[in-house]
Amino acid sequence: MEDLKTKDNYVARREEKRQGGFTIIETVIALCVAMVVGFGAISLFIFAISYNAGASDRARALALAQQRLEILRATTYANLPATAAAMPTKETVGSTASPDYDQRTFNVTTTVADDPAVLNSHQKVITVTVTPAFAGRWTGGSVTLRCYRSENKMGS
Repeated sequence: MEDLKTKDNYVARREEKRQGGFTIIETVIALCVAMVVGFGAISLFIFAISYNAGASDRARALALAQQRLEILRATTYANLPATAAAMPTKETVGSTASPDYDQRTFNVTTTVADDPAVLNSHQKVITVTVTPAFAGRWTGGSVTLRCYRSENKMGS
């Protein structure tokens, strides 16, 4: 009978010393789950950064095309072809400041042609196409703006 009582005291003391907590396996599994979730969040951040860079390139391309088109709209009708031919085909825009270095190079195609839809016309079609020189996955290709200019001349 005494052996049973001694055994019960031994078990009771052992249970008193045992502390609650996680085992090493539970901790490793929790860390693995947290790591998988963390990698998912990192991939979302990388996707967002890439997509925003592409949107920035498209916005710069549009601004550059609008700038070119405004220059040609301000040019006299007779000088349109010469002015368009003299424009550079590569443009670099952006900041060169140290922390914000974000220069981008664009290929610019500017054409001035007679409007084929109007016979004997004094109307020209101005087309400006801007394409990023180093197009990325999210750049989305080129930006094209088209404008019609006519000569301020009545008749003929």
